[in-house]
Amino acid sequence: MANGETRARLDPTDMAIVEILQEDGRIGISALGRRVGLSQPATSERVRRLEERGIVAGYRAVVDPTALGLGTMAVIRLRTTHEHIQACLQKFAQMPEVIEVLRVTGEDCFLVKVLVPSPPDLEAIVDGIGRYGAVTTNVVLRAEPPKRLGRELVMR
Repeated sequence: MANGETRARLDPTDMAIVEILQEDGRIGISALGRRVGLSQPATSERVRRLEERGIVAGYRAVVDPTALGLGTMAVIRLRTTHEHIQACLQKFAQMPEVIEVLRVTGEDCFLVKVLVPSPPDLEAIVDGIGRYGAVTTNVVLRAEPPKRLGRELVMR
């Protein structure tokens, strides 16, 4: 873990709550309690503690970008110099098309995931980012749903 952080430990009931909330963040406390075998107050308290610890960091809707006309997804790899790192981060933060930025090791400095309506829109994004260094673009053919954090990983 980074910066001396210790890994959070979950008991089997908390892990079950986390798994269920990942499947259905809109489940009611009573229904959640029934699924894990706890009363409503006990379930509510456990969820509150998971939120306070930052383990449950939020509840979000899953949106289909193609339904909104954003049918082109790409991963842009950027190799830049150390002097441009902060400028790149500021640029990415200002770009609504950028949905994820990963600072990585290796030859590239960033992996930038973007969503745009069409290939010409992607070209404009690539040209704008290309001012900061060498760019390689991979158009995503299909995106599988992200995996949830499972018991096997968390309980190790």
